[in-house]
Amino acid sequence: MAYFNHAFNKTFIADSTLATAGTATSALTAGQVALVSDATWASVALPGAPGIGALGYVVQGSFYTKDTIGNNPGHGGYQESVKSKGINPRYITRLWQANCQTATQATASLSLGSACAPCGKTQFMRIDVKGSPALRFLNHNAYAIADSANVCCIDGQEYIDPTLILGVMAEMALSDPLIKPFVAEGDLMGVETATLSGGVGYSVTTGAASAATTVSPAGGSGAKVNILTVSGTGVILTYSFASVGKGYAVGDVLTVVDSGSTTDATLTVTAVTAGGVITNSTTAAGVVTQGVYTIAQAQGKAASGNYVPSTDPNGTVKVTATVEFVGAYVDTVFGNCSFDTRDHYNAEPVEIIVSELDETGNPCNDCGVATQTPGSMQQTQGEEVVRELIMSERYRQSPYNQGNKDSARFREIEMSDELLSSVDRSATYKGYYIQHSVPRFNNPSGVFDNDQYVYKVYVKCSDAAAQTEVEKLMDALAAWATANGNAIAVEENAYW
Repeated sequence: MAYFNHAFNKTFIADSTLATAGTATSALTAGQVALVSDATWASVALPGAPGIGALGYVVQGSFYTKDTIGNNPGHGGYQESVKSKGINPRYITRLWQANCQTATQATASLSLGSACAPCGKTQFMRIDVKGSPALRFLNHNAYAIADSANVCCIDGQEYIDPTLILGVMAEMALSDPLIKPFVAEGDLMGVETATLSGGVGYSVTTGAASAATTVSPAGGSGAKVNILTVSGTGVILTYSFASVGKGYAVGDVLTVVDSGSTTDATLTVTAVTAGGVITNSTTAAGVVTQGVYTIAQAQGKAASGNYVPSTDPNGTVKVTATVEFVGAYVDTVFGNCSFDTRDHYNAEPVEIIVSELDETGNPCNDCGVATQTPGSMQQTQGEEVVRELIMSERYRQSPYNQGNKDSARFREIEMSDELLSSVDRSATYKGYYIQHSVPRFNNPSGVFDNDQYVYKVYVKCSDAAAQTEVEKLMDALAAWATANGNAIAVEENAYW
Protein backbone atom coordinates (compact mmCIF):
# COMPACT_ATOMS: atom_id res chain seq x y z
CA MET A 1 0.00 0.00 0.00
CA ALA A 2 0.96 3.64 -0.27
CA TYR A 3 1.56 6.07 2.53
CA PHE A 4 -1.26 8.27 1.19
CA ASN A 5 -4.63 7.43 -0.34
CA HIS A 6 -4.07 9.90 -3.15
CA ALA A 7 -1.57 10.48 -5.92
CA PHE A 8 1.05 13.19 -6.20
CA ASN A 9 0.03 15.47 -9.07
CA LYS A 10 2.07 17.30 -11.65
CA THR A 11 0.73 19.56 -14.38
CA PHE A 12 1.93 20.10 -17.94
CA ILE A 13 0.51 22.61 -20.47
CA ALA A 14 1.07 21.34 -23.99
CA ASP A 15 0.75 23.09 -27.32
CA SER A 16 2.78 20.41 -29.12
CA THR A 17 4.73 17.22 -28.60
CA LEU A 18 8.14 16.32 -29.93
CA ALA A 19 7.69 13.30 -32.19
CA THR A 20 11.32 13.08 -33.35
CA ALA A 21 14.22 11.35 -31.64
CA GLY A 22 17.47 12.73 -30.24
CA THR A 23 16.42 16.13 -28.87
CA ALA A 24 17.97 17.01 -25.52
CA THR A 25 15.65 18.03 -22.70
CA SER A 26 17.37 21.43 -22.54
CA ALA A 27 16.27 22.13 -26.12
CA LEU A 28 12.54 21.72 -25.43
CA THR A 29 10.59 24.94 -25.79
CA ALA A 30 7.81 26.24 -23.56
CA GLY A 31 4.64 24.21 -24.14
CA GLN A 32 6.55 21.41 -25.91
CA VAL A 33 6.26 17.95 -24.35
CA ALA A 34 8.44 14.94 -25.12
CA LEU A 35 8.83 11.33 -24.00
CA VAL A 36 12.44 10.93 -22.89
CA SER A 37 14.50 7.78 -22.31
CA ASP A 38 16.71 7.52 -19.25
CA ALA A 39 19.35 5.81 -21.38
CA THR A 40 20.12 8.87 -23.50
CA TRP A 41 18.21 11.71 -21.79
CA ALA A 42 16.94 12.60 -25.22
CA SER A 43 13.53 12.37 -26.82
CA VAL A 44 12.29 9.15 -28.39
CA ALA A 45 10.48 9.11 -31.71
CA LEU A 46 6.72 8.75 -31.31
CA PRO A 47 4.86 6.45 -31.51
CA GLY A 48 7.96 4.63 -30.26
CA ALA A 49 9.00 4.20 -26.64
CA PRO A 50 12.17 3.98 -24.51
CA GLY A 51 12.29 0.19 -24.93
CA ILE A 52 12.21 -2.94 -22.81
CA GLY A 53 13.53 -2.42 -19.29
CA ALA A 54 14.13 1.31 -19.69
CA LEU A 55 12.55 4.16 -17.74
CA GLY A 56 10.71 6.97 -19.48
CA TYR A 57 10.11 10.56 -18.48
CA VAL A 58 7.44 13.02 -19.56
CA VAL A 59 9.36 16.27 -20.00
CA GLN A 60 8.30 19.79 -20.90
CA GLY A 61 10.24 22.92 -21.71
CA SER A 62 10.19 25.61 -19.04
CA PHE A 63 7.79 28.57 -19.27
CA TYR A 64 10.31 30.87 -17.59
CA THR A 65 12.25 33.23 -19.85
CA LYS A 66 15.16 33.77 -17.42
CA ASP A 67 17.24 31.21 -15.57
CA THR A 68 18.00 33.33 -12.52
CA ILE A 69 16.30 35.97 -10.39
CA GLY A 70 18.23 39.21 -10.28
CA ASN A 71 21.27 37.53 -11.86
CA ASN A 72 21.83 35.73 -8.57
CA PRO A 73 23.17 32.23 -9.31
CA GLY A 74 21.80 31.12 -5.94
CA HIS A 75 18.32 31.63 -7.36
CA GLY A 76 18.85 29.81 -10.63
CA GLY A 77 17.67 26.85 -12.60
CA TYR A 78 14.32 28.27 -13.64
CA GLN A 79 14.81 27.34 -17.28
CA GLU A 80 15.51 23.70 -16.51
CA SER A 81 12.94 21.46 -18.17
CA VAL A 82 10.02 20.18 -16.12
CA LYS A 83 10.26 16.41 -15.62
CA SER A 84 8.07 13.67 -14.30
CA LYS A 85 9.32 10.86 -12.10
CA GLY A 86 10.86 7.93 -13.90
CA ILE A 87 8.04 5.85 -15.40
CA ASN A 88 8.46 2.10 -15.36
CA PRO A 89 6.07 0.69 -18.02
CA ARG A 90 5.27 -2.30 -15.77
CA TYR A 91 3.93 0.09 -13.12
CA ILE A 92 1.71 2.26 -15.30
CA THR A 93 -1.69 1.73 -13.67
CA ARG A 94 -4.00 3.89 -15.74
CA LEU A 95 -4.09 6.10 -18.83
CA TRP A 96 -7.17 8.18 -19.59
CA GLN A 97 -8.39 11.35 -21.24
CA ALA A 98 -11.28 13.72 -20.64
CA ASN A 99 -13.53 15.04 -23.38
CA CYS A 100 -13.91 18.70 -24.19
CA GLN A 101 -17.17 19.98 -22.76
CA THR A 102 -18.02 23.63 -23.24
CA ALA A 103 -20.63 25.34 -21.12
CA THR A 104 -24.14 25.66 -22.49
CA GLN A 105 -26.81 28.06 -21.33
CA ALA A 106 -30.01 26.90 -19.73
CA THR A 107 -33.09 27.64 -21.84
CA ALA A 108 -36.77 27.87 -21.06
CA SER A 109 -39.84 28.59 -23.12
CA LEU A 110 -43.54 29.25 -22.72
CA SER A 111 -46.08 28.56 -25.46
CA LEU A 112 -49.66 29.85 -25.69
CA GLY A 113 -52.37 28.46 -27.95
CA SER A 114 -54.75 30.46 -30.09
CA ALA A 115 -57.52 30.37 -27.42
CA CYS A 116 -55.30 30.92 -24.37
CA ALA A 117 -55.85 34.67 -24.03
CA PRO A 118 -59.59 35.46 -24.00
CA CYS A 119 -60.51 39.14 -23.81
CA GLY A 120 -61.15 40.38 -20.28
CA LYS A 121 -58.84 37.82 -18.65
CA THR A 122 -55.37 38.67 -17.43
CA GLN A 123 -52.51 36.29 -18.18
CA PHE A 124 -49.66 35.70 -15.74
CA MET A 125 -46.15 34.36 -16.30
CA ARG A 126 -43.61 33.43 -13.63
CA ILE A 127 -39.85 33.08 -14.11
CA ASP A 128 -37.81 31.31 -11.44
CA VAL A 129 -34.03 31.57 -11.23
CA LYS A 130 -32.16 28.89 -9.29
CA GLY A 131 -28.63 27.71 -8.77
CA SER A 132 -25.28 28.84 -7.45
CA PRO A 133 -25.15 32.18 -9.35
CA ALA A 134 -28.45 33.31 -7.81
CA LEU A 135 -27.52 32.11 -4.33
CA ARG A 136 -24.17 33.90 -4.43
CA PHE A 137 -25.76 37.07 -5.80
CA LEU A 138 -28.86 37.24 -3.59
CA ASN A 139 -28.40 34.60 -0.87
CA HIS A 140 -31.65 33.07 -2.15
CA ASN A 141 -33.29 31.94 -5.36
CA ALA A 142 -35.25 34.57 -7.27
CA TYR A 143 -38.49 34.82 -9.16
CA ALA A 144 -40.60 37.42 -10.93
CA ILE A 145 -44.26 37.48 -12.00
CA ALA A 146 -45.40 39.37 -15.08
CA ASP A 147 -48.91 39.99 -16.39
CA SER A 148 -50.81 41.20 -19.43
CA ALA A 149 -53.17 43.58 -17.63
CA ASN A 150 -52.38 46.49 -19.93
CA VAL A 151 -53.40 44.68 -23.15
CA CYS A 152 -56.89 45.60 -24.35
CA CYS A 153 -59.25 44.22 -26.99
CA ILE A 154 -61.15 46.10 -29.66
CA ASP A 155 -64.92 45.88 -30.00
CA GLY A 156 -66.06 42.45 -31.10
CA GLN A 157 -62.69 40.77 -30.44
CA GLU A 158 -62.85 37.47 -28.52
CA TYR A 159 -59.19 36.49 -28.13
CA ILE A 160 -55.94 38.39 -27.93
CA ASP A 161 -53.05 37.38 -30.17
CA PRO A 162 -50.75 35.23 -27.97
CA THR A 163 -47.69 36.74 -29.67
CA LEU A 164 -48.60 40.15 -28.26
CA ILE A 165 -49.40 38.68 -24.82
CA LEU A 166 -46.04 36.91 -24.55
CA GLY A 167 -44.15 40.00 -25.73
CA VAL A 168 -45.76 42.14 -23.02
CA MET A 169 -45.18 39.62 -20.24
CA ALA A 170 -41.61 38.87 -21.31
CA GLU A 171 -40.69 42.55 -21.28
CA MET A 172 -42.14 42.99 -17.80
CA ALA A 173 -40.34 39.92 -16.43
CA LEU A 174 -36.97 40.83 -17.92
CA SER A 175 -37.24 44.33 -16.48
CA ASP A 176 -37.42 42.99 -12.93
CA PRO A 177 -34.17 43.98 -11.14
CA LEU A 178 -33.81 40.55 -9.50
CA ILE A 179 -34.28 38.64 -12.75
CA LYS A 180 -32.48 40.91 -15.19
CA PRO A 181 -28.91 39.83 -14.27
CA PHE A 182 -29.71 36.15 -14.87
CA VAL A 183 -32.15 35.87 -17.79
CA ALA A 184 -32.15 37.26 -21.32
CA GLU A 185 -34.30 37.01 -24.39
CA GLY A 186 -33.52 33.94 -26.44
CA ASP A 187 -32.14 34.10 -29.97
CA LEU A 188 -32.91 31.21 -32.30
CA MET A 189 -30.71 32.36 -35.18
CA GLY A 190 -33.20 30.74 -37.51
CA VAL A 191 -33.44 31.41 -41.23
CA GLU A 192 -35.08 34.77 -41.90
CA THR A 193 -34.37 35.23 -45.61
CA ALA A 194 -32.64 33.09 -48.21
CA THR A 195 -31.84 33.09 -51.92
CA LEU A 196 -33.70 30.32 -53.73
CA SER A 197 -32.33 28.07 -56.46
CA GLY A 198 -35.53 26.30 -57.51
CA GLY A 199 -34.32 22.85 -58.65
CA VAL A 200 -36.50 20.51 -60.80
CA GLY A 201 -39.15 17.90 -60.06
CA TYR A 202 -40.80 19.40 -57.00
CA SER A 203 -44.50 19.48 -56.23
CA VAL A 204 -46.62 21.70 -54.02
CA THR A 205 -46.61 20.48 -50.41
CA THR A 206 -49.25 21.60 -47.94
CA GLY A 207 -49.49 20.45 -44.41
CA ALA A 208 -46.28 18.45 -44.64
CA ALA A 209 -43.33 20.75 -45.03
CA SER A 210 -40.24 19.57 -46.83
CA ALA A 211 -37.17 19.38 -44.62
CA ALA A 212 -34.27 21.65 -45.39
CA THR A 213 -30.90 20.19 -44.49
CA THR A 214 -27.68 22.14 -44.10
CA VAL A 215 -25.03 21.38 -46.69
CA SER A 216 -22.31 23.78 -45.70
CA PRO A 217 -21.47 24.29 -42.90
CA ALA A 218 -23.27 21.93 -40.57
CA GLY A 219 -24.19 24.30 -37.75
CA GLY A 220 -27.95 24.89 -38.07
CA SER A 221 -30.85 22.48 -37.97
CA GLY A 222 -34.61 22.23 -38.07
CA ALA A 223 -35.53 24.51 -40.99
CA LYS A 224 -38.58 23.40 -43.00
CA VAL A 225 -40.35 24.97 -45.94
CA ASN A 226 -43.80 24.88 -47.47
CA ILE A 227 -43.57 24.65 -51.26
CA LEU A 228 -46.34 26.99 -52.36
CA THR A 229 -46.03 27.18 -56.15
CA VAL A 230 -43.96 25.35 -58.76
CA SER A 231 -43.47 25.64 -62.52
CA GLY A 232 -44.56 23.04 -65.08
CA THR A 233 -41.20 21.26 -64.67
CA GLY A 234 -41.34 21.34 -60.87
CA VAL A 235 -39.13 24.34 -60.26
CA ILE A 236 -39.93 25.89 -56.87
CA LEU A 237 -41.25 29.41 -57.46
CA THR A 238 -42.53 30.46 -54.05
CA TYR A 239 -42.26 29.03 -50.56
CA SER A 240 -42.78 29.92 -46.92
CA PHE A 241 -41.00 28.76 -43.77
CA ALA A 242 -42.90 26.18 -41.77
CA SER A 243 -39.99 26.24 -39.33
CA VAL A 244 -37.08 28.65 -39.35
CA GLY A 245 -34.89 26.23 -37.40
CA LYS A 246 -32.04 27.44 -35.23
CA GLY A 247 -28.29 27.91 -35.15
CA TYR A 248 -27.86 29.08 -38.75
CA ALA A 249 -25.40 31.61 -40.11
CA VAL A 250 -25.40 33.81 -43.20
CA GLY A 251 -23.99 31.82 -46.12
CA ASP A 252 -25.29 28.42 -44.99
CA VAL A 253 -26.61 26.41 -47.93
CA LEU A 254 -29.73 24.32 -47.33
CA THR A 255 -31.03 21.58 -49.61
CA VAL A 256 -34.80 21.23 -49.89
CA VAL A 257 -35.59 17.54 -49.55
CA ASP A 258 -38.48 16.15 -51.60
CA SER A 259 -38.93 12.58 -52.83
CA GLY A 260 -39.95 13.66 -56.32
CA SER A 261 -37.09 16.03 -57.03
CA THR A 262 -34.56 15.23 -59.72
CA THR A 263 -32.41 18.33 -59.29
CA ASP A 264 -31.99 19.68 -55.77
CA ALA A 265 -33.35 23.05 -54.83
CA THR A 266 -31.18 25.06 -52.47
CA LEU A 267 -31.63 27.98 -50.13
CA THR A 268 -28.62 30.18 -49.39
CA VAL A 269 -29.15 31.98 -46.09
CA THR A 270 -28.94 35.77 -46.48
CA ALA A 271 -30.20 36.78 -43.02
CA VAL A 272 -30.90 35.05 -39.71
CA THR A 273 -33.55 35.89 -37.13
CA ALA A 274 -32.85 37.96 -34.05
CA GLY A 275 -35.28 37.54 -31.22
CA GLY A 276 -37.03 35.03 -29.07
CA VAL A 277 -40.75 35.32 -29.83
CA ILE A 278 -41.92 32.69 -32.31
CA THR A 279 -45.31 32.89 -33.96
CA ASN A 280 -47.01 30.12 -35.95
CA SER A 281 -50.00 30.72 -38.24
CA THR A 282 -51.88 27.58 -39.27
CA THR A 283 -54.46 27.71 -42.08
CA ALA A 284 -57.57 25.50 -42.29
CA ALA A 285 -55.67 23.38 -44.83
CA GLY A 286 -52.95 22.74 -42.25
CA VAL A 287 -50.21 24.92 -43.76
CA VAL A 288 -47.98 26.35 -41.00
CA THR A 289 -46.04 29.57 -41.51
CA GLN A 290 -43.53 30.55 -38.86
CA GLY A 291 -42.00 33.91 -38.04
CA VAL A 292 -39.60 35.13 -35.36
CA TYR A 293 -39.66 38.55 -33.70
CA THR A 294 -37.88 40.31 -30.89
CA ILE A 295 -39.85 41.10 -27.75
CA ALA A 296 -39.99 44.74 -28.84
CA GLN A 297 -41.23 43.77 -32.31
CA ALA A 298 -43.90 41.49 -30.81
CA GLN A 299 -45.28 44.54 -28.97
CA GLY A 300 -44.96 46.88 -31.94
CA LYS A 301 -42.32 49.00 -30.20
CA ALA A 302 -39.34 48.40 -32.47
CA ALA A 303 -38.07 50.83 -35.09
CA SER A 304 -38.82 48.36 -37.88
CA GLY A 305 -40.08 44.85 -38.53
CA ASN A 306 -42.91 45.06 -36.00
CA TYR A 307 -45.40 42.20 -35.70
CA VAL A 308 -48.98 42.92 -36.76
CA PRO A 309 -51.25 41.19 -34.22
CA SER A 310 -54.22 39.20 -35.44
CA THR A 311 -57.61 40.41 -34.24
CA ASP A 312 -58.97 36.87 -34.61
CA PRO A 313 -56.14 34.50 -33.59
CA ASN A 314 -58.59 31.64 -32.97
CA GLY A 315 -60.47 32.02 -36.26
CA THR A 316 -59.84 30.45 -39.65
CA VAL A 317 -56.12 31.00 -39.20
CA LYS A 318 -54.94 29.78 -35.78
CA VAL A 319 -52.13 31.80 -34.24
CA THR A 320 -49.91 30.25 -31.57
CA ALA A 321 -46.78 31.72 -30.05
CA THR A 322 -43.71 30.81 -27.99
CA VAL A 323 -41.26 32.98 -26.10
CA GLU A 324 -37.70 31.76 -25.50
CA PHE A 325 -35.40 32.70 -22.62
CA VAL A 326 -31.75 31.86 -21.91
CA GLY A 327 -29.69 31.94 -18.74
CA ALA A 328 -27.39 34.92 -19.09
CA TYR A 329 -25.50 35.41 -15.83
CA VAL A 330 -21.84 36.39 -16.24
CA ASP A 331 -19.60 36.21 -13.18
CA THR A 332 -16.99 38.84 -12.36
CA VAL A 333 -13.57 37.89 -13.71
CA PHE A 334 -10.34 39.72 -12.89
CA GLY A 335 -7.38 39.98 -15.23
CA ASN A 336 -3.96 38.42 -14.74
CA CYS A 337 -2.55 41.54 -13.10
CA SER A 338 -4.80 41.12 -10.05
CA PHE A 339 -5.36 37.37 -10.31
CA ASP A 340 -5.71 35.56 -7.00
CA THR A 341 -6.08 31.80 -6.67
CA ARG A 342 -8.71 32.40 -3.99
CA ASP A 343 -11.01 34.22 -6.40
CA HIS A 344 -14.29 32.44 -7.05
CA TYR A 345 -14.92 31.18 -10.56
CA ASN A 346 -18.32 29.88 -11.50
CA ALA A 347 -18.87 26.49 -13.10
CA GLU A 348 -22.59 25.95 -12.58
CA PRO A 349 -24.97 27.52 -15.12
CA VAL A 350 -28.04 29.30 -13.82
CA GLU A 351 -31.30 27.33 -13.98
CA ILE A 352 -34.43 29.09 -15.25
CA ILE A 353 -38.02 27.86 -15.03
CA VAL A 354 -40.96 29.52 -16.79
CA SER A 355 -44.58 28.79 -15.98
CA GLU A 356 -48.07 30.08 -16.78
CA LEU A 357 -50.25 31.06 -13.81
CA ASP A 358 -53.98 31.60 -13.50
CA GLU A 359 -55.50 34.63 -11.79
CA THR A 360 -55.27 32.93 -8.38
CA GLY A 361 -51.54 32.37 -8.72
CA ASN A 362 -51.77 28.61 -9.27
CA PRO A 363 -50.09 26.87 -12.23
CA CYS A 364 -52.28 26.95 -15.33
CA ASN A 365 -52.24 23.42 -16.74
CA ASP A 366 -54.93 23.71 -19.39
CA CYS A 367 -53.36 26.27 -21.67
CA GLY A 368 -49.73 27.32 -21.48
CA VAL A 369 -47.03 24.77 -22.24
CA ALA A 370 -43.70 25.37 -20.53
CA THR A 371 -40.40 23.65 -21.32
CA GLN A 372 -36.91 23.93 -19.95
CA THR A 373 -33.49 22.61 -20.87
CA PRO A 374 -30.81 22.68 -18.19
CA GLY A 375 -27.43 24.11 -19.04
CA SER A 376 -24.24 22.09 -18.86
CA MET A 377 -21.07 22.88 -16.98
CA GLN A 378 -17.83 23.57 -18.71
CA GLN A 379 -15.28 20.84 -18.08
CA THR A 380 -11.67 21.67 -17.28
CA GLN A 381 -11.88 25.43 -17.37
CA GLY A 382 -8.77 27.50 -17.85
CA GLU A 383 -9.38 28.84 -14.33
CA GLU A 384 -8.94 25.32 -12.97
CA VAL A 385 -5.89 24.61 -15.13
CA VAL A 386 -3.99 27.74 -14.09
CA ARG A 387 -4.56 26.93 -10.41
CA GLU A 388 -3.25 23.40 -10.90
CA LEU A 389 -0.19 24.75 -12.71
CA ILE A 390 0.53 27.18 -9.89
CA MET A 391 0.16 24.38 -7.34
CA SER A 392 2.51 22.18 -9.35
CA GLU A 393 5.10 24.95 -9.44
CA ARG A 394 4.81 25.48 -5.69
CA TYR A 395 5.83 21.84 -5.23
CA ARG A 396 8.92 22.77 -7.29
CA GLN A 397 9.69 25.56 -4.78
CA SER A 398 8.47 28.31 -7.10
CA PRO A 399 6.00 30.26 -4.97
CA TYR A 400 3.13 32.37 -6.23
CA ASN A 401 2.92 35.62 -4.29
CA GLN A 402 -0.56 37.02 -3.64
CA GLY A 403 -2.51 38.98 -1.08
CA ASN A 404 0.15 41.62 -0.39
CA LYS A 405 0.32 45.18 -1.67
CA ASP A 406 3.56 44.37 -3.49
CA SER A 407 2.40 40.99 -4.86
CA ALA A 408 2.20 42.19 -8.47
CA ARG A 409 5.83 43.35 -8.30
CA PHE A 410 6.98 40.09 -6.68
CA ARG A 411 5.22 38.08 -9.39
CA GLU A 412 7.00 40.09 -12.05
CA ILE A 413 10.37 39.52 -10.39
CA GLU A 414 9.77 35.81 -9.76
CA MET A 415 8.29 35.28 -13.25
CA SER A 416 4.95 34.04 -11.96
CA ASP A 417 3.31 36.23 -14.60
CA GLU A 418 4.78 33.92 -17.22
CA LEU A 419 2.88 31.02 -15.71
CA LEU A 420 -0.35 33.00 -15.90
CA SER A 421 0.21 33.93 -19.53
CA SER A 422 0.79 30.27 -20.46
CA VAL A 423 -2.87 29.44 -19.72
CA ASP A 424 -5.91 30.94 -21.40
CA ARG A 425 -8.22 31.30 -18.41
CA SER A 426 -11.27 31.82 -20.63
CA ALA A 427 -10.69 28.64 -22.64
CA THR A 428 -11.68 25.02 -22.17
CA TYR A 429 -8.93 22.41 -21.96
CA LYS A 430 -8.77 18.72 -22.72
CA GLY A 431 -7.04 16.69 -20.08
CA TYR A 432 -4.78 13.67 -20.57
CA TYR A 433 -3.82 11.72 -17.46
CA ILE A 434 -0.95 9.32 -16.78
CA GLN A 435 -0.98 7.38 -13.52
CA HIS A 436 1.88 5.20 -12.35
CA SER A 437 3.52 4.05 -9.15
CA VAL A 438 7.10 4.07 -7.96
CA PRO A 439 7.75 1.03 -5.75
CA ARG A 440 9.96 1.41 -2.72
CA PHE A 441 11.40 -1.88 -1.53
CA ASN A 442 13.48 -0.50 1.34
CA ASN A 443 11.53 1.98 3.39
CA PRO A 444 12.09 2.57 7.09
CA SER A 445 9.62 -0.12 8.14
CA GLY A 446 10.99 -2.68 5.74
CA VAL A 447 7.60 -3.05 4.09
CA PHE A 448 7.09 -2.87 0.32
CA ASP A 449 5.46 0.42 -0.52
CA ASN A 450 4.37 2.47 -3.54
CA ASP A 451 4.28 6.18 -4.22
CA GLN A 452 1.61 7.03 -6.75
CA TYR A 453 1.83 9.83 -9.30
CA VAL A 454 -0.63 11.36 -11.77
CA TYR A 455 0.60 13.62 -14.57
CA LYS A 456 -1.97 15.95 -16.06
CA VAL A 457 -1.30 17.14 -19.59
CA TYR A 458 -3.69 19.90 -20.66
CA VAL A 459 -4.33 21.00 -24.24
CA LYS A 460 -6.70 23.74 -25.38
CA CYS A 461 -9.86 22.28 -26.88
CA SER A 462 -9.46 24.62 -29.84
CA ASP A 463 -5.99 23.20 -30.65
CA ALA A 464 -6.84 20.05 -32.61
CA ALA A 465 -3.28 19.61 -33.88
CA ALA A 466 -1.82 19.55 -30.36
CA GLN A 467 -4.50 17.10 -29.24
CA THR A 468 -3.50 14.72 -32.04
CA GLU A 469 0.14 14.92 -30.98
CA VAL A 470 -0.55 14.32 -27.30
CA GLU A 471 -2.78 11.36 -28.18
CA LYS A 472 0.25 9.86 -29.99
CA LEU A 473 2.17 10.20 -26.73
CA MET A 474 -0.62 8.45 -24.80
CA ASP A 475 -0.83 5.65 -27.38
CA ALA A 476 2.95 5.23 -27.21
CA LEU A 477 2.80 4.84 -23.42
CA ALA A 478 0.00 2.25 -23.73
CA ALA A 479 1.92 0.26 -26.36
CA TRP A 480 5.11 0.49 -24.29
CA ALA A 481 3.37 -0.81 -21.17
CA THR A 482 1.79 -3.66 -23.14
CA ALA A 483 5.16 -4.64 -24.65
CA ASN A 484 6.53 -4.93 -21.11
CA GLY A 485 3.79 -7.31 -19.97
CA ASN A 486 1.41 -4.67 -18.61
CA ALA A 487 -1.56 -4.66 -21.00
CA ILE A 488 -3.28 -1.31 -20.69
CA ALA A 489 -5.34 0.95 -22.93
CA VAL A 490 -6.12 4.67 -22.99
CA GLU A 491 -9.56 5.13 -21.45
CA GLU A 492 -12.12 7.49 -22.95
CA ASN A 493 -15.64 7.86 -21.68
CA ALA A 494 -18.53 9.68 -23.31
CA TYR A 495 -19.43 11.23 -19.95
CA TRP A 496 -16.06 12.78 -19.09
